[in-house]
Amino acid sequence: MKENKAKTTANQLTKLFVSLFVAILVVVNIAFLAISSGYIYYNAKSQSEQVIGAVEENLEPQYDWSALLDAYLAKQEDDAIILTTPQGRTYYSEDAYETFKGINRKRHYQNLVVYKHRIYFLTQEKYQGYHVRVALNVDELFNLITWLLLTMLGLNIVAILISIPLIRRFAHKWSRPIQTMNAEIQDIRKNKTPERQITVPNNPLEIKNLTHSFNNLLSFQNNALKREQQFVSDASHELKTPIAAIRGHVNLIKRRGKSNPEIISTSLDYIDSESEKMQLLVNELLTLGRIDQNTDDVAPIDLVKIVSDVVSEVKTVYPQKITAKLPEQLLYPIKPTDFRNIAHNLVENAAKYSPENSDISVLLKNEDEKLLFQVADHGIGISRENREKIFERFYREDKSHSSKVNGSGLGLAIVKAEVDKYHGQITVEDNSPQGTIFSVYLPE
Repeated sequence: MKENKAKTTANQLTKLFVSLFVAILVVVNIAFLAISSGYIYYNAKSQSEQVIGAVEENLEPQYDWSALLDAYLAKQEDDAIILTTPQGRTYYSEDAYETFKGINRKRHYQNLVVYKHRIYFLTQEKYQGYHVRVALNVDELFNLITWLLLTMLGLNIVAILISIPLIRRFAHKWSRPIQTMNAEIQDIRKNKTPERQITVPNNPLEIKNLTHSFNNLLSFQNNALKREQQFVSDASHELKTPIAAIRGHVNLIKRRGKSNPEIISTSLDYIDSESEKMQLLVNELLTLGRIDQNTDDVAPIDLVKIVSDVVSEVKTVYPQKITAKLPEQLLYPIKPTDFRNIAHNLVENAAKYSPENSDISVLLKNEDEKLLFQVADHGIGISRENREKIFERFYREDKSHSSKVNGSGLGLAIVKAEVDKYHGQITVEDNSPQGTIFSVYLPE
């Protein structure tokens, strides 16, 4: 349990931000210590240079330096100064002899030395034969800096103790969308409600984008599952009749074929016809079930060649006169098989439901920043109340006439699925004096 808790987003964020906060405080304290040390050094150096400068300004041989040296020092009793004249005579301020004697035995750290638990700053200078040495006690500066540093450390500890619950609270707030998303996913899986989608948070942006991506994936999976279920349902429903008929004729041949040979030929013709219908049905069901909703990385292709090939194919099978008004070239980003499904099903559908001596017009062009593919026939037409139903699977408006037309009833369903895949639109209008006009609009 502890291991799982340590790996939660909130705990990881808390650990990360506390570590960053502590690291920043350490850097700030080190910077403060470095700046403070520099301040002590240059302040002590400035004071010692002022003392030496004051002595150098008043170097006169007649002065009794034994009484004057103490006057150049600060009020701290531990400060010391030594003056050596060109004649080799040395003068000491009060206690300077003992101070320098002890200092000279100690290890120096550049200009600093520790003697009798005191810190001294040493400097010396030669001027016109005089040699001046100064030792200034900088304990007060070090004490001040130490006190400030300890105060900062105390404040740092308090800040860290206060920041931990605050950071934890914000970490839980930031990770709440992830927890919500996980809970909703588990609920969807437990209750088996794939149609439901998880809540999209407004921020952070990464979680929002992740939620959108997951919902898109969920929709894709749901659509794939629905297509699979629909395929199984449609296939089982539509294949029952021809399979039953085929099995009936097979059993008829088995029972009466020997005694009545004339029924064999009739039954075989019926079996051949029904099996051909089954083959067509299965192929179109597979086409409908394989329509993928992914349109990423689709390269532009020339649609004119596809339409020309489709028109030529339909002309070889159906007697109608088909005229195509096409540009020299029209490029559009779509998969060749997808547009071929649209063009072939619409043109062939127009030929199936039109008189043999009628005309069929095919149009392809760009119109109002959209691609327009249009097929107009002079067939039996479609009533207004049924224009939405014709795109349903296996729907046929005129049952008496449709029964004479070869087909599975899936052509327009395939067209509608392909158009929806590319976020397009398909419309159905009356043609003059009779017939139907199918218009497919695909966005540029």
